[in-house]
Amino acid sequence: MRWISALLVLVACGSDSPSDPDAVAGSNDAAVDGPSSQGCGGPAGPTGAGTGTIMAGGLERTYVRFVPASYDPAKPYPLIFAWHGRTGNGTGARQYFHLEDATADQAIIVYPDGLPVTDDPGDTGWVLTPDGRDIALFDALQAELTSTYCVGRTYSMGHSFGGYMTNVVGCYRGGSGPNAVRAIGPMAGGGPNGSCPGGPVSAVVIHGIEDMVVLFEQGEGSRDAWLAKAGCDATSQPITPAPCVAYDGCDGGNLVRFCAHSELAGNGHAWPSFASPAIWALFQASP
Repeated sequence: MRWISALLVLVACGSDSPSDPDAVAGSNDAAVDGPSSQGCGGPAGPTGAGTGTIMAGGLERTYVRFVPASYDPAKPYPLIFAWHGRTGNGTGARQYFHLEDATADQAIIVYPDGLPVTDDPGDTGWVLTPDGRDIALFDALQAELTSTYCVGRTYSMGHSFGGYMTNVVGCYRGGSGPNAVRAIGPMAGGGPNGSCPGGPVSAVVIHGIEDMVVLFEQGEGSRDAWLAKAGCDATSQPITPAPCVAYDGCDGGNLVRFCAHSELAGNGHAWPSFASPAIWALFQASP
């Protein structure tokens, strides 16, 4: 299948970092609301950026964690999973996404480290199956972080192979329940493929029209899958930031947005400056 072959050539997301994302008016006014996790009201965990290890699916896994310096254990924070591209790692994703600039100390962010997907130890990525090691990693990290910190809603975003992983997380863990993934932001990825047992989610799908690594049709397929899942109309309206559009008539308060851009860096596959602000804006609009 085309999407499988595309995975074999996905580039790392940790190099050629773009400039700081452009600000979106009003995007940092307040954090999203959500149900309080068991970590609320407890002793504060470490703040700032740090690394951690966790057992998941019988494997020791590593990750980078960011918690705002102003963290308040009485206030629920959005928890964002940020998945790197192929051959990348959490440290590179943190530098590449500029997600902390976009969220302005209003979110807890975890950048998981992928494991090798071939015999090459540097060929890191994700297993895109419901019973695979990386859904197990998501579950373990969510359980640990929501018990350590005051967390409201959970969200997922990622680039390239991380965009595929984000769509998989939305597919198998999506919904509006207390521990479900409420919204996703896949960039230059593909999928989901097949049926999705999770509930509908809000989604902003970002893809380069001239992407030569993961073809634009893959992004259109992701968009169409989330439109169908959320019961949206075929009509849309332009929104900020350009070139994004928002689809009309989605069910259950869900939002589906699509950003088809024309930037040519990295064979049309690089992270555009508007991506993190656009993703954060969707998360804020999806409590």
